Order: sequence, then C-alpha cells, then structure tokens
Amino acid sequence: MMLYGGTSSYGRGWSYDVFLSFRGEDTRRSFTGSLYHSLHKKGINVFIDDDKLRRGEEISPALLRAIEESRISIIVFSQNYASSKWCLDELVKILECMKTRGQLVFPVFFNVDASMVRYQKDSFGRAMSAHEVRYKGNEEKLQKWKQALFEAANLSGWSFKNGYEYELIEKIAEEVSKKINQTPLHIAEYPVGLETRISEVKTLLQIGPGEDICVIGIYGLGGIGKTTIARALYNLIADQFEAASFLADIRESSNQRQGLVQLQESLLFDIVGDKNIKLGNIYKGIPIIRKRLCCKKVLLILDDVDKLEQLQALAGGRDWFGFGSVIIITTRDKHLLAAHQVDKTYEVKKLNHGEAFELFIWNAFKRKEPEAGYMEISNRVVLHAEGLPLALKVMGSNLIGKSVDEWTSALEKYEKIPNKEVQNVLRVTYDNLEENEKEIFLDIACFFKGETMEYVEKTLKACGFHPKFGIGVLIDRSLVSIDEYNRLRMHDLIQDMGREIVREDSPLEPGKRSRIWYHEDVIEVLTESTGTYKIQGMMVDLPDQYMVHLKNDSFKKMKNLKILIVRNGQFFGSPQDLPNNLRLLDWMEYPSSSFPSSFLPKKLAVLNLSRSRFAMQEPFKHLDTLTSLDLSYCEVLTKLPDFSGVPNLTELNLDYCTNLAEVHDSVGFLEKLVELRAYGCTKLKVFPSSIKMTSLQSLILNWCSSLQSFPSILGKMDNLMSISIEGTGIEQLPPSIGNLVGLQEFSMTSCLSLKELPESFDMLQNLTNLDIEGCPQLRSFLMKLRESGKSSPTFDNVKSLNLENCGLRDEDLPTIFYCFPKLSLLVLSGNYFVTLPSCIQEIQSLELLHLDSCNLLQEIPSIPPNIQYINARNCTSLSPRSSNLLLSQEIFEACELQVMVPGRRVPEWFDFCAKGEYLTFWARQKFPVLIFCFVIEVEGATEDTLNCEVQFSINGEDIYEMEMPQCFSKMVTDHVWIYDLRTHPTIQWHSLDSYLVDDWNQLEISCEKISGSSNMSVSWCGVHICKEEVNMENILFTDPELDLDSNTYSEEIEADLNATSEESTKSVQDFSKSLNDNCCDFENTESCDTISRHEEEWGERSKGKENSETASHNDIDQSDKKILMHMQPLESVTEDPIAPVCLEVIDTVKVVDYGSNTIVVDHPEKAQPRSQFKSFVEIPNVDDVEMEAFYASLEAENSVLPLSNNTIDVSEFANRVPSEATQKALKTLQDFLTRDFSLLLGPDEYNAMKATLEYLTNLPPGDGISLELRSLVIEVSRHFNHWSLDYTNESQKIEAATAKLLKVDELEEGLEANKVHFREVVCLENELRNELEYLEERKKELEEQIHAIKASISASESARNMVTYRKREIFGEAKILKNKRDELKEQVSWLKDEKELARKIQTNIRAEWSKLGEKFNRKLKSEL
Repeated sequence: MMLYGGTSSYGRGWSYDVFLSFRGEDTRRSFTGSLYHSLHKKGINVFIDDDKLRRGEEISPALLRAIEESRISIIVFSQNYASSKWCLDELVKILECMKTRGQLVFPVFFNVDASMVRYQKDSFGRAMSAHEVRYKGNEEKLQKWKQALFEAANLSGWSFKNGYEYELIEKIAEEVSKKINQTPLHIAEYPVGLETRISEVKTLLQIGPGEDICVIGIYGLGGIGKTTIARALYNLIADQFEAASFLADIRESSNQRQGLVQLQESLLFDIVGDKNIKLGNIYKGIPIIRKRLCCKKVLLILDDVDKLEQLQALAGGRDWFGFGSVIIITTRDKHLLAAHQVDKTYEVKKLNHGEAFELFIWNAFKRKEPEAGYMEISNRVVLHAEGLPLALKVMGSNLIGKSVDEWTSALEKYEKIPNKEVQNVLRVTYDNLEENEKEIFLDIACFFKGETMEYVEKTLKACGFHPKFGIGVLIDRSLVSIDEYNRLRMHDLIQDMGREIVREDSPLEPGKRSRIWYHEDVIEVLTESTGTYKIQGMMVDLPDQYMVHLKNDSFKKMKNLKILIVRNGQFFGSPQDLPNNLRLLDWMEYPSSSFPSSFLPKKLAVLNLSRSRFAMQEPFKHLDTLTSLDLSYCEVLTKLPDFSGVPNLTELNLDYCTNLAEVHDSVGFLEKLVELRAYGCTKLKVFPSSIKMTSLQSLILNWCSSLQSFPSILGKMDNLMSISIEGTGIEQLPPSIGNLVGLQEFSMTSCLSLKELPESFDMLQNLTNLDIEGCPQLRSFLMKLRESGKSSPTFDNVKSLNLENCGLRDEDLPTIFYCFPKLSLLVLSGNYFVTLPSCIQEIQSLELLHLDSCNLLQEIPSIPPNIQYINARNCTSLSPRSSNLLLSQEIFEACELQVMVPGRRVPEWFDFCAKGEYLTFWARQKFPVLIFCFVIEVEGATEDTLNCEVQFSINGEDIYEMEMPQCFSKMVTDHVWIYDLRTHPTIQWHSLDSYLVDDWNQLEISCEKISGSSNMSVSWCGVHICKEEVNMENILFTDPELDLDSNTYSEEIEADLNATSEESTKSVQDFSKSLNDNCCDFENTESCDTISRHEEEWGERSKGKENSETASHNDIDQSDKKILMHMQPLESVTEDPIAPVCLEVIDTVKVVDYGSNTIVVDHPEKAQPRSQFKSFVEIPNVDDVEMEAFYASLEAENSVLPLSNNTIDVSEFANRVPSEATQKALKTLQDFLTRDFSLLLGPDEYNAMKATLEYLTNLPPGDGISLELRSLVIEVSRHFNHWSLDYTNESQKIEAATAKLLKVDELEEGLEANKVHFREVVCLENELRNELEYLEERKKELEEQIHAIKASISASESARNMVTYRKREIFGEAKILKNKRDELKEQVSWLKDEKELARKIQTNIRAEWSKLGEKFNRKLKSEL
C-alpha cells in the first residue's frame, strides 16, 4: 500500500530532479561535468554517480533507488557508452521507470548518430558483440539491452556534433527548468484504490491508427472520484507534453458571469503563458485557442463538464490541438461524451468493500486499523455508504473521536435522513434533469429499484411518461444502471437522495407527499385515512409483525393514486374503495375474492394478484388499457371467464392455479397476447379447442397433466416461437401444427401419452431447439424418418436436440446425424446404443455432447472437430480405447474442450498433479493458459449432487471462482473431469496478468466441496500448461525460494532412480518365482507365510526411499480404505482350484521430478497391471459360469456344514508337557508377544527376545511342544529381524503369525472375504485392462527422466557457481561502500558550511536582483 498524504507516484515529491546516465571516461570531465554544473547553478537537484561506485557486475541498490526517485533522466550517449554493462543496466532501469512511474527521459547523442544507437552500429555494434561473447547463454539480458538502446534512440532529445557545447547545455538546462517548475496537483489525503483505476485509464491513453490526438471521457455519479483520478493522471503524465492545463470545476465556473470566457483565458495562459490575453466573448476565444494550440502537444483536462457548449468553447475539435495531445473530460453525463464524439470512455466504479473499509478507517481514525470495539459499527457504516468515496470521507470525518453509541445514533439518522453534505453533491445531477426524467427518477427511487425493465416501462408508460428515453437519460447521468438480469439498479445513497426530495415536500404529514414507501408512514395514512390527492404512488412493504386495519375510506381520498404496490402486509378486512385512477395494481395476496363494486379502473395497465384469494367470478369489462395480468398461484380460481373485455392484453400468467379446470375459448382469440403461461395447472382439462393469436410468441402448458388435447391452429401464426408442453397428458398434435411456421423451440419432455408426431411436423423448418426427453414411444418418429429415405436433411436448422431416455439403439444414430446435420447441442443420455458411429465427426457444428448414463456404450471411435464439451458420466462400459481417446492429449490440442468420463487418474500428459483438492505452482510475466483436471472419487453409488467451486488465487489473493457444472450427480463410480479454461466465457486471461508481480508468483487452483454426499470427494487434481501459449521457462512446479543444495540432491535422485529401477526388476522376478513355487502348495501352510513375506518384501522395495523415488499418477488411486484386491493369504486351506490373488497396498510417496514435465505430490503407488500380474499369479483357465458355480457351492456349504465339523483337534497335544525351562521361555515369548511391538526395539528387550527365540528354535524334537507351536516359534524367529525395521506393520504380522491358532470359523471368514474380493475383481475387470500399457512404457519414461535430471544437475552447478561469484561481488561492494561512507563522514562539517554559504549567496543575489529591478522600473517610469 502506498504511503498517504500525497506521497503516491501521482503527486509525489521526487528525491532528485535529474538523474544523469553517462560513460565516465568519455564525458565526465567535459560535457557531462559542464551539464551538471549548469543544472546545479539553476537550483536543480541532480544525481551524478561517483566513478568509484562502478565496481563488480551488478548495478548497486542505491543507484537503482536514485533512478526510481528522479523526476527526469538524461542519457548522454557517447562513443563508449554501450561498452559499459553499468550504463546498459542503468538504461534498462530508466526506461522501466519511464513506463511505470511516468518519468521523463531525454537522450543526448554526443558525437554519435541516433541510428548508431538504434541499430547498434559502429562502436555500439562492437560493444554489443563483446557483450554477446561475455554473456553467452544469457540471451534475456542481451535482448533487454538491445531493446533499451532501440527504444531510447527513438525518444525526442538533443544531438551534438559540431558547435559550442555551452549552447546545447543552456538549452537542456532551460528545458529541464521548465519541466520541474510545473507544480503537481494535490490528489487526495488517502488515495485508496486509486492505483487500480489509474492503471485502467492509462490503457486508453494510446493514440490509435489514423488519430492525431487522444480524447478520453471519465464519467460516473457525483462523489465517485472522477476529479481525483483526473488530478492523478495530470501529475503522472503532464511532464510528457509541451504544455498542460487543468481546468477545474467547469460546471460551477461557467455559471458565473463571463465564466466560459474566463476559462478560455485560463487555458491560454496555462498553454502559452500570456497573461495579457483578454477575450470579450467565447466566440472570439474559439479561433484564438485553435490558432495558438494547433501546433502544440498539450495535455488538457476539463473537469466536471455538464453542458455541450462548455466543450465546444474549450475543446471544440480535434484539429484544435497538435499531434500527440491528450484531452481528458470528466462528467456525470455519459450522453454528453457521445454528443462530443468521445469514443474512449471510462466509467468510475464504486470502491469494493475492502477499499471502502480502508478509506473509511483512515478518515475516521487517521490510521489503518480501527480502534477496539469499533469493527462491527464500522462495517455497518461502510455498507451504508456502498462504496461511494465522498460518503465514506464525510461520514468518517464526522465520526472522529465519538463513542460507539454516538456512531450508532448517527448511522440511524443517516439511514432515515441522509447527510446534507453528501446529498448536496448528489443532487446536482437531479436538479439538471427535465421534468419527465425527474418524475421517472423519483418513481424508481421510491418503488422500482431492483425491478425488471419490462415491468417498470409498462407502468411508467401507463402513467403518461416516456420511460425508454427517460431511463436512458438517467443511465447516462449515472443515476441508475441495468444489471445482467435486465433489472434496474441504483446506489443506496442516490435512492436516499431521491426519497429525501419526496420527504421534503411535507416533512411532517406523509399524506401530503407525492409518494409513500416507509412502513410507518404507510400505516399512518391507511389506518387514519389521512391520504390526499397529492399521493401518486404507494408501496406497502411491512415488517412481519405489523397488521393494517383497513377502513372503508382508507383509499377514498387518494383520487390521484396511480401506483399501488403491496409486497408484504397483513390486512384486517378488505378494501371497500380503490382509486379508479390506478395504472398499476400489484397486490400480492389480495385479501378478497373480488374487487369493490365501485372500482372501474379504465386506465389500469398492469394487474398482478399473485397468491391471492381472487376468484374472478365475473369477466372484466371495459379494460381496454390492461396489458398484463398475473393470476399465478390463485388456488381458488377454478374457471377463467370471457376475456373479450381485455382486447389489448399482452401477458397472461396462470402458473400453479392448481384448481383451474377451464379456460374460456375467448382466450384463444386474443390477437395482442404475446405470452400465455399455465405451468402446473394439474386440473386443467378444458382449453381453447382452437387458437388464432397472431401476436403470440410463447405458449407454456408444462405439467398440465389433465390436459389431453392440443388446440388446432387457425391460419398461420408467424410470431409463435416457443411451445412447451412438458409432462402434459396430450395424446396427439393436430395436423395444423404445420401452420406454426415461425416456431423455433418445441419441448415435449415426458409426454408419455403422445404416441406419435404428425406428418406435418417436418414443415417446421425454422425449428432450432427440439426436446423429446423421456418419450421412448416417439422413437417411431426416427424410424419414419429412416424409412422415408429423403435425399436431403429434414431438420437442417435445428441446433439443439434432446433425446435423453428415448430408448435409442445403434440403428437410430445415423438417422439422427443425417436428418439433423447442423446440431450444436446433442443430448443422447440414458439410451441403449453400444457404439457412437464415426459419422458423428461429420457434424462440424456440434459443440456440446451429452452421453451420460449410456450404460451399454462401449465405443467412441471419433469425435466432431469443433466439440467443446463431452459428458460421459456413468458410461461404465466404455472401452479403454474410447476412454483414452476422450482423455488424450491429441484431442485437447486439437480442441478447446471439457470432458467428464469414468476414471480414477490424472492423464499422463498433465504437467503436474497432486493428491487432494488443490495444487500450487509458480509463474511469472504472464498468467498461463491452463487445462485442469479433477478426479471425483465415489465410494458407492450416490443419488446426491456434488456442488464444488473452483477457485484461483495469486500470491494468496483470491481472484476468480466458478462453480462446477451441474452434472456431478448420481455417480456410480469415480470420474475424471478435464476442463480447458479457454472454454469458459467469462475468463479474460489478459486481465489476470494485472495480478502478477515482477518476480515469481504463487498460483493455487483448488476445487472446494460446497455440498454433497459424504462419499463423494475430489481425490486428485492436475494441471497442464498450454505450451504454445506460454514459455515454460516462466513456469515452476517447485517453490523457487527453497534453498536446496541442488548438486547433492540431484545426485541422490539419480542414484535412487538407478537403484529403484534395478530393485524393481529384481523384485518382480523374485516375487514371481516365489509365487510359482509356493502359491499352489496349499497343504504347506509355511508356503502361505512365504507368500506373505515375499509380498511384503516386494512392497517395501517398490516403495523405495520416501523423498527420492519418482512416481507418476497414471493408475488407479488406492488408499488404506479402498483396496482393489486385498492381500489376505488364507492359511490351513487344504485345496482350492483358484490361486489366491494378492496385491500389496502401496504407501504414498512424495516426488519432485526436476527436469521433467510431470510432477506428482503425495501420489499412491500403482497397483500392478495385468501383464505383470499374470507373470507371478497362476489363475486356472475357467470361465465365469464355473466361477459363479464355485461361489454358489460355497454359499450352500456355509448353510449346511456345522461349525464343529471343521474344528481343529488339538487334544493330541494335551499329554505333552514341556520342560520348566521351555515353559519359562514360552512364557517369556508370550509376554513379548503381548506387548506393543515398538517396545521390543529397546536394547534390553531386543536382546532378551533374541535369546528366547534362539533357545526355542534349537529345542530337541521331544521337548514337549507341538509341531504347530514349534513351527510358529520358527516363523516368529525368522521374521523378527525383518519386522523390526518397520514396526508399523506389527499388527498385521501378528495376525498372520497367529492365524494357525485360530479355529476353522476364521476359515469361513476368509472365504467370505475371498468372495467379496472376487466380486471386486469382476467389477474392476475393465479398469484393470487400462493398466497394461503402464509397465510397458515405464522404463522409457524413467530413462527420459534420468536424462532430464542430469541436465538439471548441470544447470544447478552453473547456478551455484554464479551465486558464489555474486556473493563475493556483494562483499566487495560492501567494502567499497564502507570506505566511501567513511570518506564522506570526514567531509560532513565542510559540506554543511558550503551549503550555508551557498544559501547566503543565493539570498544576496535575489536581494540585488530585486534592487536592480526596482531601479530599472523607476528609470523606466521617469523616461515614459
């Protein structure tokens, strides 16, 4: 954050006036020295560096600061300038400050040509060639130098070859003196949010092709900060022009006598410096301004313009100003800018909450943080101000030093009676409006904020206003705006201003005001009958606890009431009298079934009685002006009577009139009706049998389930564009449907009673959207199209086709693609085809394809060339080839695409992936173009919807968020979602660059779960950088600030990779041999232990070292809770035709791959693909029928055999008594086995355990322990050393070692688990096919990674050497700086004396000069 008090870059006090950049050996003791002396004599503060500072390779921080803090830089290009690396670095920094800080730069070409500098010829060329040799490999630095020389040579400056140096020096000193004498304007005490807005306006300052000058208009409501921005721009760029003028407060100044003339004179004085110009009138001033300014490059700012004549007098034409001039106009009236043909405009937006809060706190507390206890009330004040800087400043200043209670009281007052100082500024715009616009503004402020434009325009037009023009004027004056939903918006303080204008008409008597909206005033007027003819509008919006007791005369005196809106209100009684002058009656929950008998509203235009008890027992009569009628949710309405009395009706809304059974035939002949809605009228049976509504555009009859017939169409209806009959009981469409020649949208979702479509349906040639979802009986329509054999497509204008759940088969698809050749959206979800035909690629217009829940779909051979979205959710039968096609890099390189497909891994071609819901990487220079991937994990099928929000942050600041598409519902398996962000319509990539800093930026992408089933989560995420859009040197997937010993680290990685490769190969071979030797010997229980041991050893070797093994997330995600095939060898099994299937759960590893594009963090190790799996597990050659029969026999066995038949007989060991020593050893072993394994790793316990095991394993055969127990002891002894290395697996090992002592019921549990595993294998059989390619390609990937890592090692060594060298340079600079400081300390006293003497001399000179002037004046007067 910038420092406050006017020290921003827009109004700052520079540390130096001039910075001199030069080659010391060329010009220090000649031209540059003389220039420095001349500037210094004029009192100009010049920075000139000491030659002793030029040491080492890098420019010093002190010198960089001096450049940044100088207002002007003068570059003296001499013969040897480019041979100095310091000079070139200075030049790069100077041009950077010119672009970012508005610094003025003047080149001086001293005995060199500008072309030598521009194109690096002669001495400049030789110098750059030498640099190319010295800095070989650092192309970026060399390019910066060359570009800086080129840009600097194109700047306007001075050239010297022959002549007198002092003449050029005097010119330079004079020009510099003029520039620094321009006084910067005061900006603001606390310019919060200014930098962002200035940077946005600066983008408009470029002069376009074919233009001579740049004219910019800055507009917005009063107090928003237009003038502040203009002053800041003036300070920032004024130095770049020959002359500059800021004409402030033009609106007020021009209202004074001869105001415009005085403004013209001020303009001429600012530009040409002539005080004696006197203009008689504005028409004399116009040609003078044009003549005197037409050849000058000027900056002119016209502040607060409100009339076109002001612009015509001060900046009437573009030919008034010289080439390169910039004219900036600030105004509240956008239309004024258009009238003056200003094509570059900038609307000043209100402050966001963070900026508003900061500005308020600075004004209220004079510091950045609020005092204790003021946080909540401060937020309330900020919300009330709604981002208006003027209000924040005024309220903050008024509340300084006051208590919280005083703040609360003041806020309550502001909410009811706005602050005068703020209102006076805002009211200026209102006062300049015409009467029509004033009335419209007041109606919007009191009643219509947040309403749709259509609703407001209908009402205001009925009231006699001209709303289209009037609202347009209000928009131009920034009093109202229209949001993306076509609703009127108004700043809260503007609304308060409008309501205050109404309140001021009668502060104490609400009944005498023109408009009433405040609930207390409404209650007073209605309950006390104090309304008068002055009331034109009333809005009733009461708090829930209030009730109004209506009297017979509550509305009687309001003869002029035109607008009555009842949003919320409980009434005792019903109205007995309503004004006949009403234009709008919008009464939600109207309390009566009918209107008062005296109510004859002949001018009524809009009638809304939604959710009311209105029964409409009698038809309307003589309502020729009524255009809109809303009776939605009127549950007592059973019959719609004759409507011939409302011939001009354009809208009729009957939605959810659940008891409505009949609609009169006259409705079908309302010729001006545009929209007819009857959504959810479940009892509607009688509808007009025929219709002839020439103006009708939309007919909605959705879910009128009792409606069985569709009306006949009498004659052509060109305007009807949309019909929706979803969920109706309609049995057939009439042949006259072909008369709807303008029909564009037809929706018949879930019309199960509709058996077929008429032959005339293909006459709807303008149809663009067709929805037949959930109508399998209409498949016959496609069959007819196929059998017709037409040579040309039938529906070649249809863009969107929905055939979800229509029972489609493979033979239907070619017909669809032929008859609908120009589709952009196609929904084929929930159908029964197996293969998507290859002819789909011929539909070049297709962009969105929905295939979700096509459970039989296996093959997708190709996709359309311009596809942007494919939803294959729950396509569980999809073949590996088709899945790989949808997830392939080639597809995403050819198309900007979104894809949803079953899967559990991030594709290999992604550059970086991480476990969990977020990932982090680093970028610089520009925001990269991204494709991201999220893996959605589902533990069991779910009917819920997963709602997630994707968020982007840069350097910890959230900059963008978007919701995932609503297709994440009812998932039956894991899915992969890949999203190319270029397909998102609202992301503006270039705007994201503004959030980046100069160095590395930390970028984070996360997919945060908002709601959804607990068994759905984001398990993996990945990102791919579109390399054709970005330089990968500017992307890092590891923290660039980590201080790693890269040489040692890289060596360790290479060693571990080599070891891992060898161990993995050997482990797989050993494990395969072990299983071949042991897995089929089921009578030998020891062999099962061997299997277990080899599995564990193979798993340990596969894990490798946690911090150095390279992995890739290309396989099925596994976790401790979700195992594809459990490793559980069944011991004591005598014989089994199926070998045990054993897969080890591999723990996760952390991997960072330097030199490769693929980096994985916290990814689990892969389950082995089937190719390797077959090599070490023998699987009998049996088919599915045999396997199912086997498990069925197990079920039968479980239900018949009693448990006692399987009990192990251990009585034979009962008579054998071990010796006392053996019993003691067994007891000791037993004690050890009952302890936690970690306790056995101490030195004493470990030795005791070893001694006990050695004794027991060497016992003679007759010592009295059973073979089973002896075998167990041997097993414990054999594995103890191995298990001590990883005691976290002790619980599993103990279970495996003691499994022989369990009873046979554990065998039944094992068989049950085996059956579960068998079912899992059956379910995952298709997915495991995809893993075949992994091991076949893994070796090649590792070799490529090793090569890349070696290259990284080499680069790291070079970087380390450079850092070491730089460290020594910095130390050398420190010694030099220390010596220089010590020298300067000795001169402090002398310098102070010299400074004081210089000041005295200056004072004497000024005094003598003054005397000389007085003497001259006296002499001149005497002679004249």
